[in-house]
Amino acid sequence: MRYSIHSILLLLSLSSTCLLAQTKEELKKKYENSDLHKETEKKMRNSRAYPDSVILAPLHFTNSFVTLDSAVSDFQSFSIDVEILNDIPDDYAFYISPFNISLNGMPIYGGIQTHSDGFSVKDNSYQQIGRGGIFSRWYERSKEATRSKGYYNSSDGEGDFISVRNKLNWNKGKYRLKLSKADYVPGKAVPEHYNPKDLYFAWGDMEHTWVTYTVENLETKKIDTIGSMAFPGKKLVMGKSIIYFTEQYHKAFDFASKDRKLGEGYLRYKDIPVIDMTLSNLRINDKEFIPKEIKTHHNRTHHPDQDQIAMPMPVLSTDNYNPTTGVLTYRIGKLVKW
Repeated sequence: MRYSIHSILLLLSLSSTCLLAQTKEELKKKYENSDLHKETEKKMRNSRAYPDSVILAPLHFTNSFVTLDSAVSDFQSFSIDVEILNDIPDDYAFYISPFNISLNGMPIYGGIQTHSDGFSVKDNSYQQIGRGGIFSRWYERSKEATRSKGYYNSSDGEGDFISVRNKLNWNKGKYRLKLSKADYVPGKAVPEHYNPKDLYFAWGDMEHTWVTYTVENLETKKIDTIGSMAFPGKKLVMGKSIIYFTEQYHKAFDFASKDRKLGEGYLRYKDIPVIDMTLSNLRINDKEFIPKEIKTHHNRTHHPDQDQIAMPMPVLSTDNYNPTTGVLTYRIGKLVKW
Protein backbone atom coordinates (compact mmCIF):
# COMPACT_ATOMS: atom_id res chain seq x y z
CA MET A 1 0.00 0.00 0.00
CA ARG A 2 2.79 2.44 0.77
CA TYR A 3 3.83 2.50 -2.89
CA SER A 4 0.43 3.76 -4.06
CA ILE A 5 0.79 7.22 -2.56
CA HIS A 6 3.88 8.76 -4.11
CA SER A 7 3.99 11.97 -5.99
CA ILE A 8 2.14 14.84 -4.38
CA LEU A 9 5.36 16.28 -2.99
CA LEU A 10 5.41 19.29 -5.26
CA LEU A 11 1.71 20.01 -4.78
CA LEU A 12 1.93 20.13 -1.02
CA SER A 13 5.43 21.30 -0.17
CA LEU A 14 4.35 24.88 0.46
CA SER A 15 1.27 23.97 2.48
CA SER A 16 3.31 21.74 4.81
CA THR A 17 5.94 23.04 7.16
CA CYS A 18 9.56 22.20 6.46
CA LEU A 19 10.31 22.42 10.17
CA LEU A 20 9.87 19.59 12.62
CA ALA A 21 6.69 20.60 14.45
CA GLN A 22 6.28 17.38 16.46
CA THR A 23 8.54 15.48 18.81
CA LYS A 24 9.87 12.05 17.89
CA GLU A 25 7.53 10.51 20.44
CA GLU A 26 4.53 12.26 18.88
CA LEU A 27 5.59 11.20 15.37
CA LYS A 28 6.05 7.58 16.42
CA LYS A 29 2.69 7.55 18.14
CA LYS A 30 1.08 9.03 15.03
CA TYR A 31 1.96 5.88 13.08
CA GLU A 32 0.91 3.35 15.70
CA ASN A 33 -2.53 3.22 14.07
CA SER A 34 -1.84 4.96 10.77
CA ASP A 35 0.34 4.63 7.69
CA LEU A 36 1.59 6.68 4.75
CA HIS A 37 -1.52 5.94 2.70
CA LYS A 38 -3.90 7.19 5.40
CA GLU A 39 -1.86 10.30 6.10
CA THR A 40 -1.68 11.21 2.41
CA GLU A 41 -5.43 10.72 2.00
CA LYS A 42 -5.97 13.24 4.78
CA LYS A 43 -3.90 15.80 2.91
CA MET A 44 -5.30 15.23 -0.57
CA ARG A 45 -9.01 14.79 0.04
CA ASN A 46 -11.05 17.98 -0.10
CA SER A 47 -14.61 19.14 -0.62
CA ARG A 48 -14.13 21.28 -3.73
CA ALA A 49 -16.17 20.82 -6.88
CA TYR A 50 -14.33 19.73 -10.02
CA PRO A 51 -15.25 20.20 -13.69
CA ASP A 52 -16.46 17.07 -15.44
CA SER A 53 -14.27 15.17 -17.92
CA VAL A 54 -10.95 15.85 -16.23
CA ILE A 55 -8.15 13.72 -14.80
CA LEU A 56 -6.77 15.27 -11.66
CA ALA A 57 -3.08 15.60 -10.96
CA PRO A 58 -0.99 13.78 -10.03
CA LEU A 59 -1.49 10.82 -12.37
CA HIS A 60 0.79 7.81 -12.63
CA PHE A 61 0.69 6.77 -16.26
CA THR A 62 2.53 3.57 -15.39
CA ASN A 63 3.42 1.58 -12.28
CA SER A 64 5.72 -1.31 -13.14
CA PHE A 65 6.44 -4.04 -10.59
CA VAL A 66 9.62 -6.09 -10.29
CA THR A 67 9.99 -8.84 -7.69
CA LEU A 68 13.38 -10.23 -6.70
CA ASP A 69 13.77 -13.84 -5.60
CA SER A 70 14.68 -12.62 -2.12
CA ALA A 71 15.65 -9.51 -0.20
CA VAL A 72 19.18 -8.17 -0.71
CA SER A 73 20.82 -8.91 2.64
CA ASP A 74 23.79 -6.56 2.26
CA PHE A 75 22.82 -3.61 0.08
CA GLN A 76 25.69 -1.74 -1.57
CA SER A 77 24.18 -0.16 -4.68
CA PHE A 78 21.21 0.02 -7.02
CA SER A 79 21.25 1.48 -10.53
CA ILE A 80 19.14 1.59 -13.65
CA ASP A 81 19.53 3.21 -17.08
CA VAL A 82 16.84 5.57 -18.35
CA GLU A 83 16.74 6.59 -22.01
CA ILE A 84 14.40 9.37 -23.16
CA LEU A 85 13.93 9.22 -26.92
CA ASN A 86 12.34 12.62 -27.55
CA ASP A 87 12.47 16.07 -26.01
CA ILE A 88 10.16 16.84 -23.11
CA PRO A 89 8.77 20.41 -23.10
CA ASP A 90 10.02 22.66 -20.30
CA ASP A 91 6.48 23.58 -19.27
CA TYR A 92 5.35 19.95 -18.84
CA ALA A 93 5.59 18.56 -15.31
CA PHE A 94 6.86 15.03 -15.85
CA TYR A 95 8.46 12.67 -13.36
CA ILE A 96 10.39 9.47 -14.07
CA SER A 97 10.87 7.46 -10.88
CA PRO A 98 12.62 4.14 -11.48
CA PHE A 99 13.59 3.32 -7.92
CA ASN A 100 10.92 2.70 -5.32
CA ILE A 101 12.43 0.32 -2.81
CA SER A 102 12.93 -0.09 0.93
CA LEU A 103 16.10 -0.12 3.03
CA ASN A 104 15.75 -1.68 6.50
CA GLY A 105 12.01 -1.30 6.08
CA MET A 106 12.19 2.43 5.30
CA PRO A 107 10.40 3.14 1.98
CA ILE A 108 12.23 5.39 -0.47
CA TYR A 109 11.76 6.66 -4.00
CA GLY A 110 13.30 9.07 -6.43
CA GLY A 111 14.25 9.90 -9.97
CA ILE A 112 14.27 12.91 -12.29
CA GLN A 113 11.69 15.67 -12.73
CA THR A 114 11.12 18.52 -15.15
CA HIS A 115 9.79 20.75 -12.35
CA SER A 116 11.53 20.24 -9.02
CA ASP A 117 11.66 22.41 -5.93
CA GLY A 118 13.05 22.56 -2.42
CA PHE A 119 14.48 24.60 0.40
CA SER A 120 17.97 25.91 -0.25
CA VAL A 121 20.60 24.50 2.11
CA LYS A 122 22.26 27.95 2.05
CA ASP A 123 19.43 30.08 3.39
CA ASN A 124 16.36 27.79 3.80
CA SER A 125 14.45 29.78 1.16
CA TYR A 126 11.92 27.82 -0.88
CA GLN A 127 12.76 27.77 -4.58
CA GLN A 128 11.47 26.29 -7.83
CA ILE A 129 14.57 24.84 -9.48
CA GLY A 130 13.29 23.47 -12.80
CA ARG A 131 14.73 20.20 -14.06
CA GLY A 132 16.28 18.23 -11.25
CA GLY A 133 16.89 15.00 -9.42
CA ILE A 134 15.03 13.98 -6.26
CA PHE A 135 15.55 11.35 -3.55
CA SER A 136 13.07 10.89 -0.67
CA ARG A 137 12.63 8.61 2.33
CA TRP A 138 9.86 8.24 4.89
CA TYR A 139 9.60 8.00 8.69
CA GLU A 140 12.14 10.73 9.37
CA ARG A 141 11.83 14.51 9.70
CA SER A 142 15.28 15.64 10.82
CA LYS A 143 17.08 17.85 8.34
CA GLU A 144 20.36 16.57 9.81
CA ALA A 145 19.59 13.18 8.22
CA THR A 146 20.01 14.81 4.79
CA ARG A 147 23.17 15.91 2.97
CA SER A 148 22.95 18.09 -0.10
CA LYS A 149 24.78 21.00 -1.70
CA GLY A 150 21.50 22.05 -3.28
CA TYR A 151 18.06 21.61 -1.75
CA TYR A 152 16.13 19.57 0.79
CA ASN A 153 12.65 19.13 2.22
CA SER A 154 11.11 17.87 5.45
CA SER A 155 7.34 17.66 5.39
CA ASP A 156 4.18 15.77 6.28
CA GLY A 157 2.73 16.41 2.81
CA GLU A 158 2.58 12.74 1.86
CA GLY A 159 3.30 11.08 5.16
CA ASP A 160 6.28 12.29 7.15
CA PHE A 161 9.40 12.33 4.98
CA ILE A 162 12.71 13.98 4.24
CA SER A 163 14.18 14.55 0.80
CA VAL A 164 17.20 15.86 -1.08
CA ARG A 165 17.05 17.51 -4.51
CA ASN A 166 19.35 19.31 -6.89
CA LYS A 167 19.33 20.91 -10.30
CA LEU A 168 20.00 18.52 -13.15
CA ASN A 169 20.22 19.36 -16.84
CA TRP A 170 18.39 16.39 -18.37
CA ASN A 171 16.12 15.88 -21.37
CA LYS A 172 16.37 13.62 -24.42
CA GLY A 173 19.29 11.29 -23.77
CA LYS A 174 20.45 8.33 -21.70
CA TYR A 175 21.17 8.46 -17.96
CA ARG A 176 22.23 6.09 -15.19
CA LEU A 177 20.44 6.70 -11.89
CA LYS A 178 22.33 5.17 -8.98
CA LEU A 179 22.04 4.77 -5.21
CA SER A 180 25.27 3.89 -3.39
CA LYS A 181 25.94 3.00 0.22
CA ALA A 182 28.35 5.53 1.72
CA ASP A 183 29.77 6.29 5.17
CA TYR A 184 28.63 5.15 8.59
CA VAL A 185 27.30 7.19 11.51
CA PRO A 186 28.05 5.47 14.86
CA GLY A 187 25.32 5.09 17.44
CA LYS A 188 23.22 2.57 19.30
CA ALA A 189 23.27 -0.65 17.28
CA VAL A 190 20.14 -1.69 15.44
CA PRO A 191 19.19 -5.13 16.81
CA GLU A 192 19.54 -8.13 14.53
CA HIS A 193 15.82 -8.76 14.66
CA TYR A 194 13.70 -5.64 14.58
CA ASN A 195 10.30 -4.36 13.63
CA PRO A 196 10.66 -1.53 11.08
CA LYS A 197 8.48 0.64 13.32
CA ASP A 198 11.25 0.47 15.92
CA LEU A 199 13.44 2.39 13.46
CA TYR A 200 10.99 5.21 12.69
CA PHE A 201 12.36 8.71 13.41
CA ALA A 202 15.58 7.22 14.79
CA TRP A 203 18.12 9.85 13.72
CA GLY A 204 20.25 10.78 16.73
CA ASP A 205 19.17 7.70 18.67
CA MET A 206 20.67 4.87 16.59
CA GLU A 207 23.50 4.15 14.19
CA HIS A 208 22.86 5.20 10.59
CA THR A 209 24.37 4.76 7.15
CA TRP A 210 24.42 7.37 4.38
CA VAL A 211 23.11 6.47 0.91
CA THR A 212 24.03 8.77 -1.99
CA TYR A 213 22.07 9.36 -5.18
CA THR A 214 23.91 10.23 -8.41
CA VAL A 215 22.86 10.67 -12.04
CA GLU A 216 25.33 9.99 -14.85
CA ASN A 217 24.82 11.28 -18.37
CA LEU A 218 25.92 8.23 -20.36
CA GLU A 219 26.70 10.33 -23.42
CA THR A 220 28.93 12.95 -21.77
CA LYS A 221 29.98 10.76 -18.77
CA LYS A 222 29.24 13.69 -16.45
CA ILE A 223 28.08 12.56 -12.99
CA ASP A 224 25.90 14.82 -10.82
CA THR A 225 25.43 14.15 -7.11
CA ILE A 226 21.86 14.91 -6.05
CA GLY A 227 22.42 14.29 -2.35
CA SER A 228 22.49 11.73 0.45
CA MET A 229 20.17 10.55 3.19
CA ALA A 230 20.79 8.54 6.34
CA PHE A 231 19.11 5.22 7.09
CA PRO A 232 19.05 3.45 10.45
CA GLY A 233 21.51 0.57 10.69
CA LYS A 234 25.07 -0.31 9.69
CA LYS A 235 23.98 -3.18 7.47
CA LEU A 236 21.22 -2.28 5.01
CA VAL A 237 18.72 -4.81 3.73
CA MET A 238 16.91 -3.98 0.52
CA GLY A 239 13.40 -5.41 0.19
CA LYS A 240 12.61 -7.66 -2.75
CA SER A 241 9.97 -5.35 -4.25
CA ILE A 242 10.93 -2.69 -6.82
CA ILE A 243 8.50 -0.32 -8.49
CA TYR A 244 9.07 2.07 -11.39
CA PHE A 245 6.55 4.81 -12.12
CA THR A 246 6.02 7.67 -14.55
CA GLU A 247 3.86 10.62 -13.62
CA GLN A 248 2.37 13.91 -14.72
CA TYR A 249 1.87 16.38 -11.89
CA HIS A 250 0.76 20.00 -11.35
CA LYS A 251 -1.95 20.16 -14.05
CA ALA A 252 -5.23 18.33 -14.59
CA PHE A 253 -6.02 16.93 -18.04
CA ASP A 254 -9.17 18.30 -19.70
CA PHE A 255 -10.95 15.73 -21.87
CA ALA A 256 -14.07 17.75 -22.64
CA SER A 257 -15.13 17.71 -26.30
CA LYS A 258 -14.70 21.48 -26.51
CA ASP A 259 -11.94 23.67 -25.11
CA ARG A 260 -13.52 25.30 -22.08
CA LYS A 261 -10.56 27.57 -21.29
CA LEU A 262 -10.32 26.25 -17.75
CA GLY A 263 -7.11 28.12 -17.04
CA GLU A 264 -3.44 27.47 -16.34
CA GLY A 265 -4.15 24.56 -14.01
CA TYR A 266 -5.49 22.44 -16.88
CA LEU A 267 -3.94 20.90 -19.99
CA ARG A 268 -6.06 20.00 -23.02
CA TYR A 269 -5.78 16.36 -23.95
CA LYS A 270 -4.67 17.33 -27.46
CA ASP A 271 -1.64 19.10 -25.97
CA ILE A 272 -0.32 16.18 -23.89
CA PRO A 273 3.25 15.46 -25.11
CA VAL A 274 4.03 11.96 -26.34
CA ILE A 275 7.13 10.60 -24.60
CA ASP A 276 8.98 7.46 -25.67
CA MET A 277 11.46 6.00 -23.19
CA THR A 278 13.15 2.82 -22.00
CA LEU A 279 14.36 1.43 -18.69
CA SER A 280 17.19 -1.10 -18.81
CA ASN A 281 20.36 -2.46 -17.20
CA LEU A 282 18.94 -2.90 -13.71
CA ARG A 283 21.94 -3.56 -11.45
CA ILE A 284 21.95 -4.49 -7.77
CA ASN A 285 25.31 -4.40 -6.00
CA ASP A 286 26.79 -3.76 -9.48
CA LYS A 287 25.46 -7.08 -10.79
CA GLU A 288 22.96 -6.98 -13.67
CA PHE A 289 19.54 -8.43 -12.89
CA ILE A 290 17.15 -9.24 -15.74
CA PRO A 291 13.65 -9.87 -14.34
CA LYS A 292 11.72 -12.81 -15.71
CA GLU A 293 8.73 -10.51 -15.97
CA ILE A 294 7.69 -6.96 -15.22
CA LYS A 295 4.02 -6.29 -14.61
CA THR A 296 2.86 -2.81 -15.58
CA HIS A 297 -0.42 -1.21 -14.49
CA HIS A 298 -1.78 1.93 -16.13
CA ASN A 299 -3.56 4.68 -14.16
CA ARG A 300 -3.19 2.61 -10.99
CA THR A 301 -2.23 5.64 -8.90
CA HIS A 302 -4.26 8.83 -9.19
CA HIS A 303 -5.76 11.58 -7.05
CA PRO A 304 -8.22 10.14 -4.48
CA ASP A 305 -10.84 12.73 -5.51
CA GLN A 306 -10.93 11.24 -9.01
CA ASP A 307 -13.87 9.14 -7.83
CA GLN A 308 -15.94 12.36 -7.70
CA ILE A 309 -15.64 12.80 -11.47
CA ALA A 310 -18.05 10.85 -13.66
CA MET A 311 -15.70 9.92 -16.47
CA PRO A 312 -13.93 6.68 -17.35
CA MET A 313 -10.16 6.90 -17.03
CA PRO A 314 -8.57 6.90 -20.49
CA VAL A 315 -5.40 4.83 -20.86
CA LEU A 316 -2.63 7.12 -22.07
CA SER A 317 0.34 4.75 -22.04
CA THR A 318 1.62 1.46 -23.44
CA ASP A 319 4.40 -0.81 -22.24
CA ASN A 320 6.45 -3.65 -23.65
CA TYR A 321 8.97 -5.77 -21.77
CA ASN A 322 11.62 -7.95 -23.38
CA PRO A 323 12.72 -10.63 -20.85
CA THR A 324 15.70 -11.56 -23.01
CA THR A 325 17.31 -8.11 -22.99
CA GLY A 326 15.69 -6.73 -19.84
CA VAL A 327 14.52 -3.61 -21.70
CA LEU A 328 11.18 -2.09 -20.67
CA THR A 329 9.71 0.32 -23.24
CA TYR A 330 7.03 2.93 -22.62
CA ARG A 331 5.06 5.25 -24.88
CA ILE A 332 3.34 7.84 -22.71
CA GLY A 333 0.85 10.57 -23.56
CA LYS A 334 -1.03 9.06 -26.48
CA LEU A 335 -4.65 7.96 -26.07
CA VAL A 336 -4.79 4.17 -26.25
CA LYS A 337 -8.35 3.42 -25.18
CA TRP A 338 -11.14 4.41 -22.86
